[in-house]
Amino acid sequence: MRSRGLSLTIPEDWDSLSGALESFIGLPNSTPFFMLKVYRFLRDAIPDVSDGVWTWKRLCQTGFDVEILDESSKFARRRAQDRIDSLNRRAFADGGGMDGLLDVFYTSLFTYGAAAFELVLSRDRLSIHDIVPVDIWTIRFKRNQKTGKPLPYQVQSMKEVALNPDLFVYFAMDRDGTNPYGRSMLRAIPFVVKIQHRMMEDMAKATHASGWSRLHVKYHAGDRFRGESIEDYEKRVMSNYDKLKETVTNMQPDQNLVTYDNVSIEILSGNQRNQVFYQNQKAIEEQVITGMHLMPILMGRNYGSTETYGTAQYEIINRNVTAVNRCVKRFLERIYNFELRFLWGTARAKVRMRNNRTVDFMKEVQSRGHEITNAVRLRDEGFVTHVEAKEMLGV
Repeated sequence: MRSRGLSLTIPEDWDSLSGALESFIGLPNSTPFFMLKVYRFLRDAIPDVSDGVWTWKRLCQTGFDVEILDESSKFARRRAQDRIDSLNRRAFADGGGMDGLLDVFYTSLFTYGAAAFELVLSRDRLSIHDIVPVDIWTIRFKRNQKTGKPLPYQVQSMKEVALNPDLFVYFAMDRDGTNPYGRSMLRAIPFVVKIQHRMMEDMAKATHASGWSRLHVKYHAGDRFRGESIEDYEKRVMSNYDKLKETVTNMQPDQNLVTYDNVSIEILSGNQRNQVFYQNQKAIEEQVITGMHLMPILMGRNYGSTETYGTAQYEIINRNVTAVNRCVKRFLERIYNFELRFLWGTARAKVRMRNNRTVDFMKEVQSRGHEITNAVRLRDEGFVTHVEAKEMLGV
């Protein structure tokens, strides 16, 4: 029986059968795990999806700054900064250091809805030797039979390996209730992508078969010669027809056709120049863009939206970027402060994620100036302390 000393509520996935068998928790909405590899295929094979993931990555890669706080001495501060700089170069060294690791983080997060890493300690256990990305589709969770807390496992080649929760880092985006897994934004678009792919195939076939002027060659067999048998007549007609067909098929663009008067040639003009495929394809594209939580202009589309509407969309996207980068901030602070625990002396690392500039940079500067002025006035009037004023300004 599960102990209810910690919580009176029961997770959705908890029942007597799963508790007895200690089975893995499933993905939200009973999504099969093989869909994770389908998301990767969509990202690599479908242009709109690939562009959407690429755009989200670039929007979120704003950069960051690390500040050393609460240092015990100036020497401890210098050592802390050196250790962090060394960790940035050492972690995922083959993939570009910390910048490359964050690139993998964003790719995984916007493809699968989650990202995972493992902290690898040095042999003397006095520092972080490396930070290794973990393939999301290999991660499973089981609930602790006593506390109900999800415990991480990795499944490879039908073998399950329990992971150390202290050294395993898992980020889930858009979690659904008590389910520990993240929800991929690509879950909403496979059906739409299927329709889009089929429409593209149909459009290619229709465009190839219609809409262009064509030659219509007519062959008139004529009457039978006197004394010619029906068999000889049919043989002669089919032989002439095959020769004419071969000649027309192999004719070069700059060649002319010379025949007897039993052959006529007409030009069939195509009248399907303005097909409806674009409007249908546009409707499907809008569904894909919506599923990717992006705006058309960021996917290379321009539907003529006004500047005010585009500005509002961009501000919403920047808020999403800020929310995602809060996870990055917590991840970086966790590993940096974990590394600083081994420092001779004490210090604490605080990460500040940079932001994307707004559409109107002058308005942003003026707004920031007003914020600073108001914070200083509140401090001078005694309503807030100096520390509280700094917190209000985020500095």
